[in-house]
Amino acid sequence: MDLEKALAANDFILAEAAVIETLKRSREIELHPELVNALLIYDDQGRRLIAGLINRFIAVARKIEVPIIVTTPTWRANRERLERVGERRNVNVDAVKFIREIQTASGDFAGKVFVGGLMSCKNDCYLPEQGLSRLESQAFHSWQSQHLAAAGVDFLIAQTLPALPEAVGMAQALAATEIPYIISFVINREGLMLDGHTLAEAMATIDGDVEKVPLGYMVNCAYPSFLKVEQESAAVLERLLGFQANASSLDHEELNEAATLKADTVSDWGQRMVSLNRDFKIPILGGCCGTGVGHLEFLANHLGVRRHPPKNGQALLPTADCPLPTKHPALPE
Repeated sequence: MDLEKALAANDFILAEAAVIETLKRSREIELHPELVNALLIYDDQGRRLIAGLINRFIAVARKIEVPIIVTTPTWRANRERLERVGERRNVNVDAVKFIREIQTASGDFAGKVFVGGLMSCKNDCYLPEQGLSRLESQAFHSWQSQHLAAAGVDFLIAQTLPALPEAVGMAQALAATEIPYIISFVINREGLMLDGHTLAEAMATIDGDVEKVPLGYMVNCAYPSFLKVEQESAAVLERLLGFQANASSLDHEELNEAATLKADTVSDWGQRMVSLNRDFKIPILGGCCGTGVGHLEFLANHLGVRRHPPKNGQALLPTADCPLPTKHPALPE
């Protein structure tokens, strides 16, 4: 089953929680200043840590028998950065092979694990003024998208995009590969892209400018309350596939400056995320900065049990901060 068919067949698909930030805050290994976690695939401890995280995410999905999306450690593995540090190994291809090994090791559940080729904007994800023009973006991102596609990912995903022109160029680069792809934006607490465009404007512009439109759109690296879902049109909600949300409701600037991990309660995060699925039919839910297995377990407990009730008295997934209300509570503004 490919991802498009999985989306048609499932009203809930789990996405991974934070990988890069979890590795960074673990203090067990040092991330590369330019390539972040990309080169950890060549390090025994790095491979063990990444595989351990992803296997824990997969275990949550397997418990409730829903598909899960995991991505390659290639968020910053673009051609310019690789050349700047003199890295000559085929990092993108090797990263896909590594994640495929993890997928294969999941045995009979492997068919429900979808591997995404992860990309990002060229510069700072929170500074839209540093974004590329459409033409610059298409040229810049084509190399990495072609490498990930050739390595055989299930889909491509461009995440943490703050500015529309670069997002359009990325979509054009991804569309040229003929691999299914997803475009994921960063939004502020008013529900706008960081350059001020509405999600409606962004989706309509990209859909109108590419020959092969994305499977859909996502939001990542923002708290669930930032998405003003009640104010979005039916057309936006139809194209909005998912949300990988931060654990904290602080603004991006505050999170960047924080010396310690910041997070709201798992229950507040989780109730808001559950509402996106139950009330607004957004299928793909997962975590971004500050999230971990506990956040995914909350989603599994609330969204998985409705289609897979516990058998023979089997307990629900244990979490430290996961109340199970019999009625979904009203969410505070």
